[in-house]
Amino acid sequence: HGAFVKTGEESDQPDLQMRFLPAKALMPDGMSTFTQFKYIGNFEDGYSFQSVATRAKSRGSVRLASSNAHVKPIIDTGYLSDPADLTTLREGIKLGRKLGKSPAWAEYLGEEVFPGPHVQSDADIDAYIRSSLHTANALVGTCKMGLGEDAVVGPDLSVRGVTGVRVVDSSVIPNIMGGQTGTPTVMIAERAAAFLQNPELAPKEERVIVDETVYHQAEEVEAAAA
Repeated sequence: HGAFVKTGEESDQPDLQMRFLPAKALMPDGMSTFTQFKYIGNFEDGYSFQSVATRAKSRGSVRLASSNAHVKPIIDTGYLSDPADLTTLREGIKLGRKLGKSPAWAEYLGEEVFPGPHVQSDADIDAYIRSSLHTANALVGTCKMGLGEDAVVGPDLSVRGVTGVRVVDSSVIPNIMGGQTGTPTVMIAERAAAFLQNPELAPKEERVIVDETVYHQAEEVEAAAA
């Protein structure tokens, strides 16, 4: 249960997902806590609000460390590399507090555990976010689908330059959608299955090469006209 929220007037789409969980987290990484409940005999009642930057602007990377396939890749999560994500999460914490203190929640209101009542200023909230940030398990884009030079797979999900290999998971989604990736990934899998059963259904790739100089010049002309 939860809600999708626009945290600023400049946003044209919701940038925050507010999750509600009927359980009290034992550490800032709530999801890790909840996986441990079956090992805990007694735990206090409570509830949690989780803030998720649904349209994260920060970008990480996955790079090969070696030509040896058994060597682990180099993963850079890139969390908070764009300050807009920090603003979104900060507003999420403020909204969670506002909801928790609303009259409708009065009979359930207890002591705030995380980040804690002592964390009040924007600077303190930002410090808490940086120290407790973790993935919402909705990662995309490392095998981007598209037509440009940076695309890994084409519209038919085949790896470009390699015969007989397709990538069929959320990594082919170029940009994260404003929600969970589970349902879109099922849709991608259904499409891939249809392509395999009937190759005629697969879209034919047409290479599109964009002259970046001309593209940016056009952007400048449009901006000047506006």
